[in-house]
Amino acid sequence: MQPYVILTDADSELPLSIVKRFGVHFVPMPYNMDGEEYAYDLGEATDYKHFFERIRTGSIPTTTTYPPQYYVDMWKPYLDAGQDILFLSFSSMLSAAYGFLCAARDELIELYPGRKLIAVDTKSISAGMAALVYEALKMKERGVGIDAVAQWVEQNAMRANVWFTVDDLNHLKRGGRLSSAAAAMGTLLNVKPIITMSRAGRLVPGEKVNGRRKAIRFLADAIVSRAEDPGHNALFMLHGDCEEDAYALKALVEEQGVKFGEYFIQFVGPVIGAHTGAQTLGVGFFGKEREIAD
Repeated sequence: MQPYVILTDADSELPLSIVKRFGVHFVPMPYNMDGEEYAYDLGEATDYKHFFERIRTGSIPTTTTYPPQYYVDMWKPYLDAGQDILFLSFSSMLSAAYGFLCAARDELIELYPGRKLIAVDTKSISAGMAALVYEALKMKERGVGIDAVAQWVEQNAMRANVWFTVDDLNHLKRGGRLSSAAAAMGTLLNVKPIITMSRAGRLVPGEKVNGRRKAIRFLADAIVSRAEDPGHNALFMLHGDCEEDAYALKALVEEQGVKFGEYFIQFVGPVIGAHTGAQTLGVGFFGKEREIAD
């Protein structure tokens, strides 16, 4: 079998323990805060608490992406070393990044005829994408070839469930996910939106509940009702500096008799956190296929 590598980007929120276990090379996605440029390193040196403290005191981070040449420069050393590449990208519906990396792929395919450089749009992000990347890495470790792994990811993308709630609606408003009027009314009424992902890979509203405790309960019920074969799968839980809520959510799920084979509980990274704010609480897991078309 031709040797190959699996690469991804930091918007997967892949836990650092998995990154180190498999030696994953990833794109450190860029963001700007208070006039300074940063690149998210999946927690290698990120001070998460400081990031969310700055948000709470009024800092407004923004995100960007890289041009095609970035991916060309990243991938060429692998191709020169005789390795094919499988790149798992976050949803093309959320950024221009997938289009840029596809342009880089097309350029390199011409320079390296006969080699494989496969780019897969996971139609996911954050915890749901982490579930897909983790399974792909385990498949490769078992000796599964590049084409079969890429096909598996594409076939199972809709099983990657992503559910989260936010505390401050103004971050979603700034990102164009919510109107100013809806954000103001929601804040006044203490509405906590539940966000999920559509089949196309967009972030879409699931439900609106009143209060934080009901939002956490909703997430627990979504996990219990939608998870498939949890004992042989992982639950990825991400929080915006509210770890106690993540553990409370885990307890609610287990009280209903659902236990996962692995749990990964960690901070939301600053790139996702820029759009969701502090007190975000989200989950990713394999389960029933997504139902919302868009």
